[in-house]
Amino acid sequence: MVVDDDPLARRQTSAALERAGFEVITADDGALAIMMASATPPDLALVDLEMPTSGLDLIRHLKLLHGSAVHVTVLTGHDDEVSRAQAFDAGTDDYVVKPAPLAELRRRLIAAARSQQAYVDARVAREVADRRIAYGAEASALLAHDLNNGLAVCLSNLRYLVDVFGEDDSGPPPEVTKDERDAIASTLRSLRKMSGLVANFVDIGRFEDAAIKLARAQVPAEDLLRSVIDVHAPSTPRGVNWDVSVVPAGLTATIDAALIERVLHNLVGNAVRYCKPPGWIRLGARRWREDDQGSVELTVQNNGPDIPQDISKTLFEKYVTGRGGKRGMGLYFCRLSCEAHGGTVEHVPVAGGPCFVIRLPGHS
Repeated sequence: MVVDDDPLARRQTSAALERAGFEVITADDGALAIMMASATPPDLALVDLEMPTSGLDLIRHLKLLHGSAVHVTVLTGHDDEVSRAQAFDAGTDDYVVKPAPLAELRRRLIAAARSQQAYVDARVAREVADRRIAYGAEASALLAHDLNNGLAVCLSNLRYLVDVFGEDDSGPPPEVTKDERDAIASTLRSLRKMSGLVANFVDIGRFEDAAIKLARAQVPAEDLLRSVIDVHAPSTPRGVNWDVSVVPAGLTATIDAALIERVLHNLVGNAVRYCKPPGWIRLGARRWREDDQGSVELTVQNNGPDIPQDISKTLFEKYVTGRGGKRGMGLYFCRLSCEAHGGTVEHVPVAGGPCFVIRLPGHS
């Protein structure tokens, strides 16, 4: 867009730009240019300052409507500090003083056009990326929701079958063999694990959006630890022993039991994975703060291989690469769950093997 009330200057400038390959529209006043720009936003605008409707008003309007999407060059006969300051304050991108060689003006506008095209390309790419991110988040949420529902049904049905067939040799129906019961139990454990992974995935998003509200209640610490062991003991290698220590006996914690149990499942599952026979896995609980009767310190330790120091520093970051090059969200979920309680979880280097310590206050 070329806006100048001098007909000769307008024609000469337009002709030079058209020869350079620009599609040019012209206006002899700022008011007409504002109407034209509202209907068809220009990529470049060449504006004279001295017109019946001030060029400064036109520049402000263009920038208000289109921001950085339009590049404005002032072409004026006034070369003084006040005029320059007013032009740049209004939003001008370039300032050219008449009489300006047409070749120089053409080069400036060609360079501006390249910059504008790069700006447009970047904006389009950003919009495409934003749409893909939004689609990915929505698709992930829908997938997790559907998986969660399906897994919940499978878990419910398998629990029913386990109850019907019996989990040990004390009186199952004669037609059901031990191998069949073991297969059902193994499937149940796998489904529990998958259900936990999906729940972690869903809850991480809710934690990051501050959308989770804790359901705190008094929980017997030993019951919590034993319920976790009951799930993992059947898949523990022979020769790996379990030990539970709760001090004092009958210790209770004021926590969201469902979340912290899943935290323990993540830590204990890793302990089972890396602890080889002969070995041991120890779970402990004690009061964290004597002045906070709902607080608790939970520990999970095993005598498996130590965690390298370079990995230990980033264990609880999102999508961190752990031992064996595996990536996951389990420990990140642990961190978010403990932080939501106002507590912490950390790897503590001790003699004997990896040790993870959870510290949770009994109140928000």
